Amino acid sequence: MKFHIVPLLLAAAMLAASCAWSQTSTGQVSGTVRDASGAVIPGAPVVLVGTATNVTSRTTANEAGFYIFPGVGPGSYSLSVEAAGMQKFKGTLTVQTRQSVVIDPVMRPAGTQTLVEVKDVTPLVTTDNPTVAATLTRSFVEQLPINGRGITSLLQTLPGIEGQRAYGTRQGAQEYVWDGSQETDRRWGNAPAVGLDAVEEFRVEVNAVSARFSRPTSIVISTKSGANRIRGSAFETARSSAIGVARRRQDTFTKAPFLNRHEFGASAGGPVYLPRLYNGKDRTFWFSAYEGARTAQAPTYLYRVPTTAMRNGDFSNLRDSQGRLLTLYDPWSTGANWSRQPFAYGGKLNTIDPARMSPTAKYLFGITRVPTTNDVNPLLDSNWWGSVPTNSRSYTFTNRIDHRIGQKDNFFVRTTISDSNSLNNCGSNCGGGQVMLNNVYGREINITTHMSFSATWIRSVSPTMFNELLVSAKRQNWYGGNNNPEKTNFMELLGVPNPFGVTSEAAPQFTSTGINGYDFRENTWKRGIFNNFVLDDNATRIVGRHELQFGGHIRYDQLSILPDQTWVEGYHYFDTAATTLYDPNSTPTSPQGTPQTGHNLGNMFIGSARYQNLLNRKWFYFRGREHAAYIQDNWKASSRLTLNLGLRWEYWPFYSEKNGMLTGFNPANHALVLGAPIDKFYALGNSAPSLVTRLQQLGLQIQSYQDADQPGNFATAGKRDFGPRAGFAYRAGDGRKSFVIRGGYSVSFFPIPLFTFV
Repeated sequence: MKFHIVPLLLAAAMLAASCAWSQTSTGQVSGTVRDASGAVIPGAPVVLVGTATNVTSRTTANEAGFYIFPGVGPGSYSLSVEAAGMQKFKGTLTVQTRQSVVIDPVMRPAGTQTLVEVKDVTPLVTTDNPTVAATLTRSFVEQLPINGRGITSLLQTLPGIEGQRAYGTRQGAQEYVWDGSQETDRRWGNAPAVGLDAVEEFRVEVNAVSARFSRPTSIVISTKSGANRIRGSAFETARSSAIGVARRRQDTFTKAPFLNRHEFGASAGGPVYLPRLYNGKDRTFWFSAYEGARTAQAPTYLYRVPTTAMRNGDFSNLRDSQGRLLTLYDPWSTGANWSRQPFAYGGKLNTIDPARMSPTAKYLFGITRVPTTNDVNPLLDSNWWGSVPTNSRSYTFTNRIDHRIGQKDNFFVRTTISDSNSLNNCGSNCGGGQVMLNNVYGREINITTHMSFSATWIRSVSPTMFNELLVSAKRQNWYGGNNNPEKTNFMELLGVPNPFGVTSEAAPQFTSTGINGYDFRENTWKRGIFNNFVLDDNATRIVGRHELQFGGHIRYDQLSILPDQTWVEGYHYFDTAATTLYDPNSTPTSPQGTPQTGHNLGNMFIGSARYQNLLNRKWFYFRGREHAAYIQDNWKASSRLTLNLGLRWEYWPFYSEKNGMLTGFNPANHALVLGAPIDKFYALGNSAPSLVTRLQQLGLQIQSYQDADQPGNFATAGKRDFGPRAGFAYRAGDGRKSFVIRGGYSVSFFPIPLFTFV
């Protein structure tokens, strides 16, 4: 029972606050006001002013002399403290993304001195938490030379970051948080589409993270915001094949392959100003950034293709690697004892009448590149070389509005839309098949559209109570796989078997032609439409030397996924024995061909192949939810020691499917368990009566999940996932000899990307 009471208590405490404090990209400034003897000064007014915006925040040190400014965006600030009979303290400081800046003002007797000395008081190290973190500032982002504009390229410069993982943790152990919005793709676990020109800075936090965070690793990104002065920038980088192109060993060109790559963009921000209506100086600010990329190139390729003679049925010079002639036999001349006659046409042996070319072979030869030399045997080496064009284009457009509502409320909203479209040579993704002239075989297209929204409202209820409410949403629409823009019905065009009635999604595959790499392949096609909605509602309360943080998190996901449609159009192999002469030394039960007879390319010419088709599952409409609550106590036990103690509760209900298109297995009676009636599987194309009948003939029973006494989604999730967090930070020494000792322990729960399952 106790495991159910704790989450309810945390949720009740969360709802007792009017708003919340969440895992946004903002930092905080805090400290303790003391006099020269080390005694605390309660009630001292503290003022924090943004250098670029002149936005002013005020608070008062509590009875322990402690003050805090949460929700401080990255940038430069001035901090001032006043107390009766004391000199005014004033210093400048810089706050980075998600950074906790500790400034402990020391107030000295006023005496007769009236001049206030302003100095930079930014601490060199963080002294109040155990988290290991690294921040990439705006200057770092601008100055680091990288190939491309992806944020993951910058992450690779940080220690411990490897692709989508940190310090060897499994995929899914890190979360991208962009202006407080969760941006990690739940399907693949990929990074968000962030334009670098819109990024102010970002921070990676690992090891003993606060209970406010779910994952062991958090990558927190903050967007630029406007200021009182209008500022902007523009850029373009270009690469071209006209200048400085290096050659590869396999390149055969006399003129460099075409390359034209451009990355460009512009950004601007300032105060909102509407003539005669509104002047947003010191109060309302805007920022916009556009970033685009265009690449067109034509890399060099080497292919093996049939010679002109072979395409016309002339195989009179078809020889293997040892120069031995391969003789093709006519399967329609088969007589007694499997005897056959070799092909001959026009008085020429090993030649097939062009009229006997199959319609499939005629089409496939028609989209095959013509050899650049007929002097090379394609069974031995490449006989075509040239360039094959590819292209890609993308853009990202980000807008942000910041508004100061009185002295106690700050609000900002950010929207981002991005789109990418690339046509590539799929290479290993489609088994290394060649790019054919119809731009279908050997091609792969990827089209992705992202839309992201984040809104945050921060309110200072009192000098000891701070609240934040955050709402965010994201949509991603993705298509990947084959390139068939004309929606050609290749099954009808080529006359190949089509047991599942596929029409125009992709083309059937043709392999085993007898020439290395001469295959007609494309990548499988798939789609994904992902929506998520997030509400964070948490609070921060200062009690003496304790900074208490508590709150909750709710997320809802719609993951509509069309999994890889593998071989649904059919996979055709030309490795039959159609043009081979039967070896009489073998047996009819294990027939073998006579050496140096028959060839797969001859089988292709006359249209003899074997095939297979797969019935693929269609759309999965997954639904997912997340619930979390936490409490965190950052306790300044002394002027040198800070203890960080927290507890986070996570509940991840297992994914459900809208139509019940999930299946399980009941080992008790060897039954296939269905999440919906079998007729619904038929209606949605996820099964066929013939398949079910065959399974039943093999002895498999069919059960509903109710009869099997199983949940509809065939899995249950634990409700006792409590993650304790404990850490400390101790500042030893003073002045230049000071250093910080930190350590911590944490337990985290998180789901792995859905691609692991589907």
